[in-house]
Amino acid sequence: MAIRRLLDTRDLKVVYQPLVDLKTKKVFAYEALVRSKSPDFESPMSLFAAAVQHSCTGELGRIIRELAIAGCPTHPLFLNIHPAELNDKFVVQPDDPIFRHTEDVYLEITEGVPLSHFRLCQSILSEVRGRGVYLVVDDLGAGYSNLRYIADLHPRVVKLDRDLVAGLRKGSRMFKLVSAIVVLCRELDAMVVAEGIETVEELEAVQEAGARFGQGYLLARPAFPPPPISWPTSAGRKAERTTLRGAPKEPPASLRGRR
Repeated sequence: MAIRRLLDTRDLKVVYQPLVDLKTKKVFAYEALVRSKSPDFESPMSLFAAAVQHSCTGELGRIIRELAIAGCPTHPLFLNIHPAELNDKFVVQPDDPIFRHTEDVYLEITEGVPLSHFRLCQSILSEVRGRGVYLVVDDLGAGYSNLRYIADLHPRVVKLDRDLVAGLRKGSRMFKLVSAIVVLCRELDAMVVAEGIETVEELEAVQEAGARFGQGYLLARPAFPPPPISWPTSAGRKAERTTLRGAPKEPPASLRGRR
C-alpha cells in the first residue's frame, strides 16, 4: 500500500511560504506546505485523499507537523489541518509537535469543513487554543461561505481565498466586497490574510482594502529553507505590468496545490 510505505519511510518534505505584514513589509510567519517525494502521489490533495481512504490522516498530519517544526524552529508557523484529522484527535495529544514549538502556532481549518464535524471542531480547537495555539479559518470565499465558522470558532486569523484576490482592482465591485469582509472580520476580532497575491495590482488592492497580511507568488514562492520575501519596488512594478501585458499568465495558485 503506497500510503503505508510513505508513512513508514517518511518520504515527505515540507516547503515554506511567508505571510507578510503589509505595513512593515516583513515576514510575520511561514505556512508549512507538504510535498510528497513519492511518484504515487502527484499532489498534496492526492496524498490526503489516500490517507482518508485508508484512515491514517491523523498519523500523516502528525508527521507533517514534526517535519514543519523541525525545519523552521525560529518563526511562527501556519499548519494545515485536514478535517478528517479531527476524528483521530492526534492534535490534542500532549506530546503533539505543536506544543514543542517555541513560537506561535496557527492551525488552519478550511472554511469548507463539513458541518458534520462542526461540534467536534469546536471542542478540539477550544482545547488546543487553551494551550496557546491559534485558529485560522482558511479559504474564506471558496464556494459557499458559511460565516458561522467565523462567529462561532473565534479564529485569530481569517484567510481570504485566492478567488477573491485574483484580478482585484481598487474601486471595483469585488474590491468593495473584500473591503466589507475585512471590516466584518475586524469586528469579530480576526486578522485578515489575503492569499494568492500574484500581481502588484492585487497587492495594492488588498492593502487598500485593509488586509493585515499578504501571501502569494509575488512576495515569495514556497521553498526550503524558509525563503525571504521580495517586495516589489516602483521600478519592478512598471516592469511587471509590462511583462504581464505581453506574456501568458501562470496557472493560478489554486490549481498548483497548496497543502
